[in-house]
Amino acid sequence: MILINLLPPELRRRQGGVSPMFMSVVGGGVAALLLVGMFSYVHWGRIPNARAIKEAKEEELAKKKAEAAQVLALEAQIAEFKQRRNVIVGLLAKKVYWARTIDDFANLLGGTWTVPGFDVRCLDLTITEGGGGPVDRTGEGEATVSFIVNWKYKLVGKERQQAGDYIQSFFATIKASPFWSQQGFVGRPEDTYKGDQPKQNLDIQRVVIEGPLQWQRVKIIKDKTLAGR
Repeated sequence: MILINLLPPELRRRQGGVSPMFMSVVGGGVAALLLVGMFSYVHWGRIPNARAIKEAKEEELAKKKAEAAQVLALEAQIAEFKQRRNVIVGLLAKKVYWARTIDDFANLLGGTWTVPGFDVRCLDLTITEGGGGPVDRTGEGEATVSFIVNWKYKLVGKERQQAGDYIQSFFATIKASPFWSQQGFVGRPEDTYKGDQPKQNLDIQRVVIEGPLQWQRVKIIKDKTLAGR
């Protein structure tokens, strides 16, 4: 008996092979499973992980911003403290050190000169601040303060012919004194000396020499001055 298969060629059973339709169905199922698996991996794995990383980075950024704000606040406080320190240094320089300087100056004028026979008096004394006050030089707690001293001297001597010796002794004694060497005066005492015209005072029988002088004093102040030293 002859059997005739009337099915289309693609549906005919082939001996020793797999149906193409079956392979298509299986392949489609596998592809669908792969897509579902990939979607699940991305949706429940990668996205939550990325979200967690993003939140951690945002939290870290917020902490860094807070730390930066604290640093800026500390820098502002440091700048304010430095400004206050400079004011204190300036006040200490004007009050504490000038008291000692003026005392030494008075002792110098009333002391002994290298040439005897004359006395020195201060007729006028003016002290002004120069150079803008305290200036931070090193960034390590050191500053300078500059002052200009204008004063008028009066020499009263016994001998008219020794007027030149009196003037020379006057400047030499000042230059060699601790008052000049230890108080921060700049240059020499006679740098602003403009000459003199000795005058004989007949009433007291003395020679008188008068003239103005201008001195500059510069003090270096360190942190230890803030402790009153």
